[in-house]
Amino acid sequence: MDLTAADGNPVSHAQLERWRRARLLPAPDRVSLGRGGTRTTYSQEVKDLARALARRHRPGRLLDDTVLLVFFCDSARIPELPLKLALVRTYFPHRERHRDEVARIMDAVPDDPGSERDIYFDWAEAEAVLEVEEGGMVIRKMRANLRRLPDLARASREEVDGRLLGVLTHLNSPRLPEDDLDLMRDLEAAIDFDSEDFSLARLAVWEYAAAAHAGQMGRFEETNGEERFDTLWDTPLDELHRLRDEVVAGMQETWRRAAGGRPGGPALDTVPMARSAARALADWTTARTVHPEGSSYADVHFNDSLLDLARATAIAWLLNRADRGRAATPPADRAGEGRSAFIARTTGATGRRRRTR
Repeated sequence: MDLTAADGNPVSHAQLERWRRARLLPAPDRVSLGRGGTRTTYSQEVKDLARALARRHRPGRLLDDTVLLVFFCDSARIPELPLKLALVRTYFPHRERHRDEVARIMDAVPDDPGSERDIYFDWAEAEAVLEVEEGGMVIRKMRANLRRLPDLARASREEVDGRLLGVLTHLNSPRLPEDDLDLMRDLEAAIDFDSEDFSLARLAVWEYAAAAHAGQMGRFEETNGEERFDTLWDTPLDELHRLRDEVVAGMQETWRRAAGGRPGGPALDTVPMARSAARALADWTTARTVHPEGSSYADVHFNDSLLDLARATAIAWLLNRADRGRAATPPADRAGEGRSAFIARTTGATGRRRRTR
């Protein structure tokens, strides 16, 4: 209590007891002083953990969220049971809700008796529909990026969303169709690697695209919730701390790229970001098995994935850049127009200036 108060984050005795009951804080060591009674002592690791918990604690904040904030922001040594419970309760309910929503969308699409059903494409398409329905920063930014294509600059919202659905569907598919040049041009435009816009929205788009494409770069294997739970629960505590560092490094690398090297970093000290990092960590405990042994989260999800996306969209980038350049150039018959040509174009047969509105 003295340590947390000295930091400006006073914690009550009752709160400390709640953390002890949750097995976050071990009971203190008691050293006998003979007839003088006993002395209570805490290890430095427990002191640091208590101070970090007090720093992240807020009235009404879920204990799991406090644990995740301490784990990802302060790199604290969280005991195994409360850490794994926080990861499980953050990852699996979110995963199941998402899968239920995707299944709902798939069930609403009538079967086409004249074609063979591709369950993986149907699932990817349903994922894309759900993502557009939910909206959010990534969808808004990718939609705006697509409007930079000359043929979509004045297109309707429905037309833009149709092209966006194509991009999202193929990012969620097992493999990227690199031979489909039209799709790759839309993908390149939606990701927008060469934009000078340094914003959180750009970061979010790159993070989404990199994470989606990372799955396409590994071996394709099916899994289920039970296998993922067993893998996460059986991961040693020291390994979880190491994987935590990989996930944080990956998020920082994405920020560095999206911010163009500007100083700063992602704001991990918010509950949504901590939950996002927790879901990434829980997913990576299983996903890493389909990548070469020793692969790190940061390398696979951001360095390797973004570089491979840049390679795959290189031709599309050249074509899109050329199209935007042509669209920005005045037509040849208007460029360098002289005074006499301007008068002839803007007056009628009587020589009077045409009325304009």
